[in-house]
Amino acid sequence: MAKPSNFRQAARGTIPYVAGEYLHKNGPQTSRDLFAAVHFGTKTTHKEDSLQAAIRSGWLTETLDGKIAVSQAAREHYDQEAGEAKVKPVGQIAAVRQPVNVFTQPPLNKRYIPNPRGMRQDIPEWSVRPAGFVFKSVAGGDA
Repeated sequence: MAKPSNFRQAARGTIPYVAGEYLHKNGPQTSRDLFAAVHFGTKTTHKEDSLQAAIRSGWLTETLDGKIAVSQAAREHYDQEAGEAKVKPVGQIAAVRQPVNVFTQPPLNKRYIPNPRGMRQDIPEWSVRPAGFVFKSVAGGDA
């Protein structure tokens, strides 16, 4: 059976999440350096309480020398988030160009194949325009 975990992911925009982002990019920091680098916009006591709650929840960890660092699960989250920010190409990758092979290609449509008896030599009467026939635009008036 799986071992239960008390890990909770921090919500975006909260103090633990912003602190985790900064620590992921810049490495472990003391709380004083962290507060100097990142403006959380709240009272100092609330900042300390939020960081301690993040450490208790498993989002952040405390190193042996007293610095605050990102936990392994949070590091995986930020790595995955950074990986999704990459631009994916649109469409499909073109296939390798293959030379035309008559035996593997489908046959041409019948309308593109010339008549094997040749072109029609007689011109039907109905297809001939009368002499002096001109196309005129109705909307154009006399042209």
